[in-house]
Order: sequence, then C-alpha cells, then structure tokens
Amino acid sequence: MNIIIPDRKGGFNGVNYDLDFVNKRLVIKPEILGKKINNKIGTAFGLGKITGSSIGDILQVEKFSSPFAAFTRIFRCALPVLDPKYINAGVALEPKILAGIEKKLNVEIKRYPAHEYNYDYFKENKLFGGLPDGYIEKDHLVVEIKTSGAKNLENWDKFGLPVKYIKQAMLYTHLMGEKDFIIVACFLEENDYINPYEVDVKTRKVKSWKFYVNEPEVLDDMQKCQHWYDEYVLKGISPTWNEETDQDLIDYLACQNQEEWQQLYLKWVREGKAVPQYEK
Repeated sequence: MNIIIPDRKGGFNGVNYDLDFVNKRLVIKPEILGKKINNKIGTAFGLGKITGSSIGDILQVEKFSSPFAAFTRIFRCALPVLDPKYINAGVALEPKILAGIEKKLNVEIKRYPAHEYNYDYFKENKLFGGLPDGYIEKDHLVVEIKTSGAKNLENWDKFGLPVKYIKQAMLYTHLMGEKDFIIVACFLEENDYINPYEVDVKTRKVKSWKFYVNEPEVLDDMQKCQHWYDEYVLKGISPTWNEETDQDLIDYLACQNQEEWQQLYLKWVREGKAVPQYEK
C-alpha cells in the first residue's frame, strides 16, 4: 500500500512565501498577503483567527511556546499533524468525559460540535475564534476537557495546570460572557493511545479544577494578541523562529516543491517521527 503524503495548503517556499534564514523569519509573498487580507478573516481564503489553543504560543507562556508556529497557523501553512495519537485520544474520550460529568453532577452539558459551528463558535468576533468543549447553562459554567499522560497528574497537582490551558479556557469563558470555568482532565496510560475508543474513563483518574475569569488579565492578553497580530500578521512577516522549538516546522516550510516535501515526509516516516496513513 502506498503512503498518503499530507496536503500542503500553504504552498511552498519561493512560491507562496520566502524563508529568510538570515533573519529567521517567514515572509509571505505580497500577492498572497493581499488576497488573504482582502478576504474575510476566519474563512477558507482569509487569514485565520487567533484561537484559544494559539494564545499560549503568542504570549510565550512556556519554554516551548512558539509565536512562529502560531503565525503559520494563521496563514494556514503550519506543520501537519505527524502523529495523531493525542488528537485521536481527545476526540474519542471527550464525549465520555462530558457524559461522566453530567452523570456525577446531575446536569446537562451543552456541546458545540465542530461541523455545526465550522470550528468557530465566536463568528461575530473579528479576531478571536475557537470552540468551547461544553457549557452548563444552569450554573453559567464553561467546561474545558483535556486528556494527558498519567505521569502529568502529580506535576499538575504540585505545580498547577499548564498556563496555556488556563488562558485558553479563560478566553473562551470571557468571549461567552461568563465568569466561571472548569478544566477537567482524564489521565491516560500509554497503552490507552493505541485504541482510545476502548478506554473506560471510569477506570482512569479524572480530576477537575475550577477557575474564575481574571478580567484585567484576559483583557490584557487580548490586547497583546491584537498588537502581535498587527505587528506580524498584517505585515506578513513572522516573529523570529527558534530552532530548538521550530526545527521540524522550518524543515517543512523549506520545501520548494512537492518532490522535496514527499522526500522529507517519507524520511520522517522512516525515523518514526511521522505516523502515515495508507491508500486503501
């Protein structure tokens, strides 16, 4: 069976953009930038919105946060998912976790299916977008679901949840006009990622943390994101990259044609970095 080479929606180096290895920046071709700016933000042909999952990268809240990667997501030239096991686990287990919360608390949680909202619940917002995981209307409580490795439970208890997760959920809660949110995490064993649909979440550790929206903080975050967007996105010139964090993305963006991309992807498959799909 032949390996499927992932599509490159953002094009190639020298065609849709230029990699500036001297200044460590990605420069969008003027004609591409103009077309994206002239189309509605958040649409297929326009610029992407800033989502909750990008805010941590933009604000660089952790050592491996990457504003450069956030820039490529907005221009739809980001590195494709090389190993979908973590995403697959989230997709498989989120409904089970939400159902477990409903049963335990005797509440109804509103869901926001991606296909119904076209991956953006906040259509009316011109810059920020994304999808909350759930909402308990009677408690005015926004629900964010996470899956993580079992080894992280002790770290999260000791040092707190990753800041990027808190800022993501706080942004969505603020955009929904609410004040309270909970982050509920299910901690998985490594074998759970093989077939997550078979995992019984009742046999795994599940923990919740409740937070309140810090209004000055979230408004400051949004203002900083707006400044970042104006400074980099609207000019079509990325923040500088960091080889320690962004090397795979740099190698991906450096491809000048489909042949180079195919060779790179197959190399990643041989190295075990990429888990491919096969033609049926």
